[in-house]
Amino acid sequence: MPGSNKLVVKLKIDYPELVFELGPRDTFHPPHTVLYTKKSAPLLVLHEVGHYLTKETDFESDIELLKIESLAWEQARRLCRKYHIKWDEDFAQDHLDSYRDYLYTASLCPNCNITGYQDNKGDYHCPLCDHHWPSPGRPE
Repeated sequence: MPGSNKLVVKLKIDYPELVFELGPRDTFHPPHTVLYTKKSAPLLVLHEVGHYLTKETDFESDIELLKIESLAWEQARRLCRKYHIKWDEDFAQDHLDSYRDYLYTASLCPNCNITGYQDNKGDYHCPLCDHHWPSPGRPE
């Protein structure tokens, strides 16, 4: 499996419109910047390129964020074949689990601990006690 540095060299050739920069963590900054670290796993770099390829960056609800993350991982799976990198389903699912855990925790009513629902403005509502609270924001 090629290391991230070798992979980034190949990605720069195949996607000259993308800017690859070393940063504090792996992330995609629309419209065309991929940040990666010196120790980034190749799958994480491909995941961030996946965000670019899906063109899905805006979301209004936490569940839409999970959908965007899932789509980027699916793109990463396709890119693995192209760049001869072994796909690791557990690795991808572990990263998606962080979003699933966030979604679950964010949806718990702070008053009665019942799972609430999110409205189109991003606020959560409890079907039991009628309490409402804002989404805590995107997980890191």
